[in-house]
Amino acid sequence: MTIGEDREMWFPEPSRDDGSAAHRGEPTADWLKRSTHPRAKAARRFLNENLRALPPEHQPTLYRMLRERWHSAFFELIVGRTLQTLGATIQVEPGGANDIRVDFVAHFPDGIVAVEAISPIFGSEVGETVKRRNPLLDIVESESPPDLWVMVSSLPDLGPQDSRKRFRSTVRKLLAEAQAVGSYPVDIAEDLPEGTVSLTLVKKGAEVSSGRSVGIEPALTTWDDTDQRVRRAVARKRRQGREVVGPALIAVHATGIASSYEEVDMALFGRDVTTVDSSRQVMSTGFEPDGVFTSGSGEPTWAAALAFLNVGFLGGPDPVLYLHPRFRGQLPGALLTLERRRYDAEAEAIVTDKPMTTDVLSELGFVSRNI
Repeated sequence: MTIGEDREMWFPEPSRDDGSAAHRGEPTADWLKRSTHPRAKAARRFLNENLRALPPEHQPTLYRMLRERWHSAFFELIVGRTLQTLGATIQVEPGGANDIRVDFVAHFPDGIVAVEAISPIFGSEVGETVKRRNPLLDIVESESPPDLWVMVSSLPDLGPQDSRKRFRSTVRKLLAEAQAVGSYPVDIAEDLPEGTVSLTLVKKGAEVSSGRSVGIEPALTTWDDTDQRVRRAVARKRRQGREVVGPALIAVHATGIASSYEEVDMALFGRDVTTVDSSRQVMSTGFEPDGVFTSGSGEPTWAAALAFLNVGFLGGPDPVLYLHPRFRGQLPGALLTLERRRYDAEAEAIVTDKPMTTDVLSELGFVSRNI
């Protein structure tokens, strides 16, 4: 039996028992292939059910994409299923050249829209930091006794090509010295040329005397780049939007640590501006309409944007529909039942219309947070 003959088995259950959580830095598709952890089982159920709901001819393609470029493929799955939940029949990548065809054409009872989905990488510098430090955390994990929690406060800055021998020997020495003390919690640290190793050891309770030892990892810091990432993403896909007949929507996934719909407001419409004098007294307030949708003139490429915020296996908030101020056409009624945000030029403000339909994404059957 092939996968194509039994679509229940796009993500089959592993043949061997492995109840471990995802390893540090492990690709999601690899974890799903091997893990029998309850959350992995629930994630496979979610993927299988939603893949089966898509047009049969697209299921093998999206399954392959999930293994090759998880981040963007997962979002395409979410967008396709959201359109279906709203009542559309979808075509996937219909017609045209490969480099300009849109991801979906959605046929609603009262209209048709083309939808291009894009999931830009947010906080890319955080990803690079994680790549550099994961091997060091693995070393701390491998050297730590199973009956102790190790809270990692800081690590040296070692790159992929740097030797980790001195780091490993330092961690081994610090742990040995701390165990000789015999009382917990205990803070241990040592300066290396590349930075400081700083750990705190805490005794585990009897009920968790085995398994992973690294309980806390160093904090990640980044600046919120949602505004700029969304601006670039919308601009980069203009060619796809121009090649379709009828209204075109851009679906954007904001996945930054600090991403919010207010940041998307700024990217698409603009921002509040306050002017103060030298004594810090407010002289004036206003709105600067410098967003992607409020700049330029003429007929817009995009009729609207469908903005999603940090949607993963556990779900996320319902998408918000951002209407382009210069679009004069009509969108399907189902889309207009979502929360809508629009720029009112006369009021010089962003207006929010409350949703008439809620819990749209819950229809996709996400993984329970209690697992």
